[in-house]
Amino acid sequence: MKQHSKTCALYVLLLIAVLSGCSNADSKPSTKTIATISEDGLDETIFPKNSIVDVKITIDEADFQAILDNPTAEQYYEASVNYNGNLLENIGFRTKGNSSLRSVAGMSNSNRYSFKLSLDEYVTQSIGGITKINLNNEYSDASYIREFLAYEIAEGMGIPTPKYSFVNVYINGELWGLYTAVEQMSTAFLEREFGTTTGTLYKSNGGNGADLTALEAFEDYTGLDVKHGNADEQALVAMTDTLNNGEASSYSEVLDVEAALRFIAFNTVTANMDSYAGNFKHNYYLYELDGSFTIIPWDLNMAFGGFGGSGILIDEPTGVALASRPLIAKLIADDTYREQYHQIIEDMINTYFTDGQFESRARELQALISDAVQNDATAFVTFEQFEQGVDALIEFASTQVDSINKQLSGEIASAGDGSGSASNGPGGGMGGDMFGGGRGNRGNGQMPNGEQAQMPNGGQMPDGEQAQMPNFGNGQMPDGQQGQLPDFGNGQMPDGQQNWGGRGQGGFNGQFPGGFMNGEAGSATVSVQDQQNHFKATLICAALLIIGCLIIVLWRRKSL
Repeated sequence: MKQHSKTCALYVLLLIAVLSGCSNADSKPSTKTIATISEDGLDETIFPKNSIVDVKITIDEADFQAILDNPTAEQYYEASVNYNGNLLENIGFRTKGNSSLRSVAGMSNSNRYSFKLSLDEYVTQSIGGITKINLNNEYSDASYIREFLAYEIAEGMGIPTPKYSFVNVYINGELWGLYTAVEQMSTAFLEREFGTTTGTLYKSNGGNGADLTALEAFEDYTGLDVKHGNADEQALVAMTDTLNNGEASSYSEVLDVEAALRFIAFNTVTANMDSYAGNFKHNYYLYELDGSFTIIPWDLNMAFGGFGGSGILIDEPTGVALASRPLIAKLIADDTYREQYHQIIEDMINTYFTDGQFESRARELQALISDAVQNDATAFVTFEQFEQGVDALIEFASTQVDSINKQLSGEIASAGDGSGSASNGPGGGMGGDMFGGGRGNRGNGQMPNGEQAQMPNGGQMPDGEQAQMPNFGNGQMPDGQQGQLPDFGNGQMPDGQQNWGGRGQGGFNGQFPGGFMNGEAGSATVSVQDQQNHFKATLICAALLIIGCLIIVLWRRKSL
């Protein structure tokens, strides 16, 4: 009988919660929305390209400590932000990231996380329609400028690009460091780049179907998450089927082929292997509008060799077997599209990499941020390593462009045996490094401050693919040392506990409520009569809950 009372009490509490939620449904607080800023205004005051913006976050000290104590939970806490003079209160603030977040969380001497500002988490507000902004911590980039330069080039090529800029992040009055701010792709981005938000925006999570192979049903595409709009399930299946099984002449019916070729060329020249072409097959978006898909690059902090690419082949620009990336393989296999692709590469090189243009822009940005880097108390690298990182980035770009020009002219091969550039590249493999930003052994593949590089999941990737260590395609560390597994590999959490059903330490850590699956044996003896009584009590309480909801609906209609 006691159990039945608990059940009824549970339903009564649920009914009270429903009543409370319904009565307060229209009482969501509101605050000012900075919605009159034009795109030019955004570029001038929020995301300037030739100055550094101050982003000052104020958050309850206890809440911020909770974030630092459990960063991988990625839980929002209420805060306020003064974004270059624009004050917004009641925003959401949390850490963000994937492997980089967990790597920083595993460091003993750093709290330099990437953060996300959710301006509309609790109230309806935005800056020029932008509701979420990412503050990226420059993890793995000693130069600080790889992501900025990559977005700048993509934008200049006409590729749909989020807003971005350098920012000095302050938290509760303390300078936290120099970051790169990047707009989260959502409604404002779609309206600006496509003129409409009626389509469907997908984001790749690297899972099943993220390689754009043809699968039988929409439900099979677990690697593509809908981030905006309602999915046209048949459109996605039709696109991948046409791409994999159709004729080249039909690709344009389901794809923005020009955009796809620019996407491939951009990733090839910038050696952006932490994207569709690499092992992880992630860091890109798809926007479907009227049955046609546009592919968009994302998360460019590992461009310019940060995740390999010094020996990239322009007609086999993948870190895995070329055939396993059909968007690249199928388009490059067609003579007309391959010629168009080569022309895009040539134009890209002439526009951004000849006559010292790339070095000049890199030096401009270096001068812009040098003082901020010197004052960056949480930096992953020393100022000397920062300067070396910029040098290495310039050197990498020069070597990359020289190799590509020779491939375009036919002086050296532009394709191999189909197994991907990792084993066929003219440079003898995928080069680059994590913290030097270039080739050879600058940074030596080491993590900042002497920390060891770590790979998730025991070095294994989904679908049996082998994870690659940055700078070393074979997963080996320099000098024959073996890459270390992270604290969170193989289901282990940093505290040695197992995670069930949550992110990082935000899950149950191996324990479920009520002793379920935590090693405690519950009672296994329940009589038939008890089961019947429990079932009856459940039906009665459920009926009361339904009646209560109907009363609420009728009351709300009457009040309208």
